[in-house]
Amino acid sequence: MRGLEIRFDKKKLNKILFGLILLLNIGFIFAITGFAIEQTYPSNVTIRAFQVIRDTYDGSTSNFTGLSESMLRDMPSVVLENTSHGRIDFNENLDLVTMAGGDLIVNFDIDLNISDNLINLQNSNLPGINKSANISLYGITYSVPLIYHDAVLCTNCVFISYSSNIYKFSTPSLSGVYYLRETPSSTTCGNGVCESGETSSTCPADCATSPPGGGGGGGGGTITPTTPTTPTTPTTPPGYDFKIDPNFIQLQMEKGTYYQKFVNVTNNGTNPLTITISITGLENFIFPEVLQFSLSPGESKNLRLDIYVSSARPADVYIGKIFFRSSQLTKEANVILQVKEADALFDIRTEMLKKYIPPGGRVRANISLINKGDLRNFDVHLEYKIIDFNQNVYTIKKEDFAIEQYYNNVFFLDLPSNISIGDYLFYSQVSYKNVSASSYDTFVVEEISAISWFILMIIIIIAAYLIYRYYKEKKLKHQFEFTKKSKKYEKESRKLSKQIPNEVPKLPDDLE
Repeated sequence: MRGLEIRFDKKKLNKILFGLILLLNIGFIFAITGFAIEQTYPSNVTIRAFQVIRDTYDGSTSNFTGLSESMLRDMPSVVLENTSHGRIDFNENLDLVTMAGGDLIVNFDIDLNISDNLINLQNSNLPGINKSANISLYGITYSVPLIYHDAVLCTNCVFISYSSNIYKFSTPSLSGVYYLRETPSSTTCGNGVCESGETSSTCPADCATSPPGGGGGGGGGTITPTTPTTPTTPTTPPGYDFKIDPNFIQLQMEKGTYYQKFVNVTNNGTNPLTITISITGLENFIFPEVLQFSLSPGESKNLRLDIYVSSARPADVYIGKIFFRSSQLTKEANVILQVKEADALFDIRTEMLKKYIPPGGRVRANISLINKGDLRNFDVHLEYKIIDFNQNVYTIKKEDFAIEQYYNNVFFLDLPSNISIGDYLFYSQVSYKNVSASSYDTFVVEEISAISWFILMIIIIIAAYLIYRYYKEKKLKHQFEFTKKSKKYEKESRKLSKQIPNEVPKLPDDLE
C-alpha cells in the first residue's frame, strides 16, 4: 500500500512540473514577441519589439517611441517632416501595428520619401497609409504651380496655400508620387521660339519641319526619307552662344520609380539669353523644374529634370529630345529612357559590332537573350529595327525561334542608301505572349567625304608599297644567302678536288 502511495505522489509531482515548464515557456514567448493576449478591448501593454524607422525625418515629426499598443493601432495627428524639403500632416488616424506587418517594423525612410519637390510613397509596404493628408513642399519657386500625381494632373488634390516658397495642398488618399510643375505659358506663334504646344504644322514659322519617315510595325521592309540630308550648323548671330552638358542622356529605370537629372546650361556668349525648354517624345516622363530662364554672359544654371515612370507604363525603350531654344539659336539633347520590369521574364542585350556605318551599309548587332523563367524550349518573337531620335523607323525585321535558357546570335539590317547622317538606335524586343523585354545600342551614320576617300587610298597605296618592299627585301635577302652558300659550297668543292689525285694508282701485277 505504501508503495502505491509513493507512485501516486511521483505522478502528481510530474504533472505539476510539466505545468510549470509549460507556463514558463508561454511567458517566455510573450516576453520575446511583445504580443499580449487578444481580448475584447485594446491592450495597454507596450509593444517593446515594435519599431518605426524615421532617421531622415526631423522637425515636427511625431514621436513613435514608448507608446502602447492601443495608441499605435489608432494614432492621431501623425506628422512626417523633412525640414529641407517638405511635410505630411495626416488628417486621419493611422494603424501603425497593421502597417508594420509581421516584422513589427514601419520603415518610413525607405517606403516614404520626401525630397526636393517630391513625395514618393510605396503603398504596398505601408498598408493602410492611404488616408487623407495635407502635403507641404518647401523651396518651390514656380509662379503658378500645377499638382501632379503619378505623372498626371491631380484632379482630386485641393490647393490650400502658397507663400514663402511653401506650397500646401491636400489629397483625400495618400498614394504614389506627388510633385509640382510650372503652368505652361500661352504660346505665341511667330516669336522665333518653338514653344511647348507648338508644332511644325500649327506654327511652321517657329518650329522646323519634322524629318520624314516614321511609324513602327509592319512585316519588314524599309522606310526612307524622301530627301537625304546632312546636318548643317546654323548661322549664329555674333555674341550669342550657349553650351548644354550633357547633350546625350541615357537612363534606365524600373516602373514606378522616380529620378532627378541635372543638365548644366552655360551662356558662352557676350549677350544675355532667355532660354525656353520643350520636350518631344518623353513629355509623359520628363518634367523640367522651369520652362524658361535667363542667363547673363558667363552665367550657368543647373536645370533639374524630374523623371518619373508610372507603374502603368509598359516596359520598353523610349526616345525623345530636350530642346533649348532662344530667339537666336536652338540646341538639343538626345534622351533614351529604358523602362524595365522589376521581375522580368527575359533579359535582353544588344551590342553593336561596329559603331560607325556609312549610308547604305550593313548594321550588325549581337543580341543575347536570357530566359529567367522555368519554362524551356518555347518559341519567342524577336523584332529588331533602326530608329532615330525623332522616332522614325527605317528598317525592321521580325523572327521567331525556340529558346531554352540562353540564346545568342548576330543579326543585321541594311541601311537605306539615302539615310540622313546622324545618331541612330539598333532596337530589339523579345516577346512571349503578353510578356516582353527590350534593349538597344547606339551607332552613327556618317558619310566618307572625298578627302577621306583620298586619304584612305593614300594609306592603302602606302601599305601596299610597304608590303611590296618587305617581301622584295626578304626575297633579295634569301637570294643573297643562297648565293653566299653556293659560293661557299663551290669553294669547298674546289679545295676537295685539289686533294683528289688526277690518276688512280695502278694495282700491282700480282693483284691484277
